[in-house]
Amino acid sequence: MEKPPKKKKPKKVKMTAEMIEKLRIEAELEAARQAELEKRRLEEERKAAIEKEKREIIEHRLRQEQLDKTMSKLMDMVKKCKEANRQETELAEWEFYITCGRLPNPSLCDQMNTYLHLWEKELDETTMEEASKRTEDVVKLLTDLQDLLDTATDVEDRIVNNWKWVRQLFRDHQKENLEVATYKLLRNIEKNLHRIDIPTADFNFADENLNLSIWLRVQLPVHLPNPRRPPKSRIEIAFPNVNMEVLFPSSIDCDSMAVRSVYLKYDHLSDLCASFYIPNTPSMISSALLDSVNREWRVKLKYKYDNRDRKTVVPKTDDNGNGAPCEEIEKTEFSSDEEIPLVPYKKLEPTASEMAIQLEDTLYSETKQHLTITVPDHVINLRRFSVLGGVFCLNLVYQPPQPQQFVTMDLEMTKLFLPKKLEHVDFSVIYTPPAPPPPGLRRLPEQIEEEMRLQEEEMDKLMLITLTWPSHVIFLELPIVCYWDEGQRQWSKKNIHDLKHNEEKGILTFRTGLFGTYGLATIRYVNLPYQAWELKAEEDGSVTFQITAAILMLEFNVNKEGLVCLSQLQNSPNKALTEIIGVYFKLFKLKRKMKEAGIDVFPEPDAFCYIEGACEKHWPMEKHLYYNMAQMAPCFNFAWSRWNLTAGRRNIVMQMREYVPTKTKQKNHSMLLVTPQKASLVECTEVSQVFCDDDVEGLKFSADLYNLIKAAYSITIRKKAQNAPWEMVHALYELLLAVKVLSFS
Repeated sequence: MEKPPKKKKPKKVKMTAEMIEKLRIEAELEAARQAELEKRRLEEERKAAIEKEKREIIEHRLRQEQLDKTMSKLMDMVKKCKEANRQETELAEWEFYITCGRLPNPSLCDQMNTYLHLWEKELDETTMEEASKRTEDVVKLLTDLQDLLDTATDVEDRIVNNWKWVRQLFRDHQKENLEVATYKLLRNIEKNLHRIDIPTADFNFADENLNLSIWLRVQLPVHLPNPRRPPKSRIEIAFPNVNMEVLFPSSIDCDSMAVRSVYLKYDHLSDLCASFYIPNTPSMISSALLDSVNREWRVKLKYKYDNRDRKTVVPKTDDNGNGAPCEEIEKTEFSSDEEIPLVPYKKLEPTASEMAIQLEDTLYSETKQHLTITVPDHVINLRRFSVLGGVFCLNLVYQPPQPQQFVTMDLEMTKLFLPKKLEHVDFSVIYTPPAPPPPGLRRLPEQIEEEMRLQEEEMDKLMLITLTWPSHVIFLELPIVCYWDEGQRQWSKKNIHDLKHNEEKGILTFRTGLFGTYGLATIRYVNLPYQAWELKAEEDGSVTFQITAAILMLEFNVNKEGLVCLSQLQNSPNKALTEIIGVYFKLFKLKRKMKEAGIDVFPEPDAFCYIEGACEKHWPMEKHLYYNMAQMAPCFNFAWSRWNLTAGRRNIVMQMREYVPTKTKQKNHSMLLVTPQKASLVECTEVSQVFCDDDVEGLKFSADLYNLIKAAYSITIRKKAQNAPWEMVHALYELLLAVKVLSFS
């Protein structure tokens, strides 16, 4: 095989001194040219930065002027709303006064206390029918009291605390009300209960607020001991009135006892939990947009001032000529109302804007940590979960002594124990699930079978309870069962075991060793984040707000009087809330009705701690934009944009267009970009390949959406928006602020 020819090596060129000198000169010239180019670039960059700072100063002055006018309109609207609410409250109190109703005024604690005092005089003689009537009154009073608490924005803390104190007194009396009624029933079983057969009796009662059932074994003569008699079977009771079934362990024979099952359609316990209330949020991030941008501007000025080039000064010398140059001494701290001096431009790393945003990011991160509530694993965190559909109570009580009739006289005699009240049976079985085996440990089948048998024996010591989901509540996911711990005042799932669901029938079963109160808890914000939304005006002057949530599709309508209704509800698993669809309420009432029914699309400030897939926006910017949207809703159609989620915290992106409800063909959408610094229309569409934040050519600087529309659209549009009823604008603003579609879509 022939070898390939060898490549010839290039000859080395011998560098002469002349050539070396020439190369050196060329390198020096090139270095000098590059240095000159870099100097020019830096100078141009410096000039551009100086021009940018000048432009920022001018824009900030415009921003202050524009936002001040917008905030004045907002404050005027809020004042009108407060005055209207005050007049409405006074009128309601006057009508309440002249009607002389039998119920007290919930806002007056002295009247409520008088009612309680009169109630206490009659409490010991309460029958079930009287308890039902009293429950109806109490529920109404507590609902009215809750209305006061929901709208107590400008009420003194002292008054609010008094309302909460009175509310708890009413709840305690209501609990005692049902206890006394049950005791009165059991005082005479033969007369008050229905005899199912010779050994058993029951009682059933239902109204709009509660369902109650009692089952017991009638006390009969005791049989003589018979060793051949087979052991009694486990007691299984069905309470169809309460939609509950209970299989008791063999340790409960119910002799001389009674089982009471109650379903209360109201939840009087959850707001006693510490996790029910949101922690306080810092005022800095919940302030108005004007205050926020002014604060950010001062942070920038202070950062530039602290990093300025200080002048060198030479103090006067003494007679001996002593004196050394030193830096100029100036102020380093400024009060909130003191102006920070402007300083000459200096390139800083990071820039002033970057530094301000970093500080803001730190504040938001610390706030999220502050708002996140941590509880033990077995405790239900009511910031993440909510208890729906009321509560279920299961109690085991001793039968009170029964009346004994005299054969020869029309008399009866009853032995009484003091105090005359129900005596609950002390029963508790604590079951601890077996720990999982260590990893890698091999067990024989006989060992596994023995462990399962022992576990079943331990489980049989617990009660097996079957519940049917309440039909007036929407469960969008399988609920979990929790137990009310009265001592700790919290919902717990610690003693709930073997939870199983039949989703098609809406039935669940679980085991527990404790009598007491149970609730069904589910995740609050299962409908978030949203998939899409749209806001548009209607021909009658109202505004429709449509939301496509994670599961449900909802539509709200805000009328000219400032009332809100749920106009459509789609994809609901049952017919809950159908009775309120199309019915107008004040927003706080509609929110409560929807949340109690299982539809919570009203995220609170800490919702970001418990929801994934959302982008928390700059709070003051988002709140201000909702007001602008409410202002312009009669003239514009706003809609969801796919760019919003990835735009970041300081950017909100949505589609908008001029909208006339009577026209069949509407204009195309424009893309709106809003930041804390300005609002603008950008050269981008919903189908663009990448997002572009370049402003549309020819637009003037606008601090917010309201001023953008003033600058870019006709005077006819502005007049139509200005003539919109302030009641509707305020209600729509509150609705948008409650739903927060810009942060959760």
